[in-house]
Amino acid sequence: MEVIMKRWIVILICLFISGCAGLGDYSINLSGNYSLLRTSSHNITIAPKSKNGEGMWDENVIPAKVVEVGWNKDYIIAKQQAYPNEEYFYWILNVKDEYVEGPFILNDFQKKIKEYDITNLELKLVEDIQ
Repeated sequence: MEVIMKRWIVILICLFISGCAGLGDYSINLSGNYSLLRTSSHNITIAPKSKNGEGMWDENVIPAKVVEVGWNKDYIIAKQQAYPNEEYFYWILNVKDEYVEGPFILNDFQKKIKEYDITNLELKLVEDIQ
């Protein structure tokens, strides 16, 4: 009977731990005052850090779901998977001017990065940079 009870306790503990919100949440510092924020598997955004306190962010400048991101000191580029139709859109954030452009389709995005001479910026999968 004790063995069965111990197994149930272990199973319940595992269920509680895996069911807790926030275990997979994280933020990654990007250029300037911006961060990549993951608050759920489908809510990955880019937002500026808030001046109101540590660990707080202002309104998103690039909406969910960001699936790829690249940055240098001047620009942040992102690939977004839009729901519900699963289309992909691209964004360019000028860090210095705090100006966001997008959403772009791939062809227009490629023209813009050539125009801004940021073709050397590489988009990387979000899960590969955390």
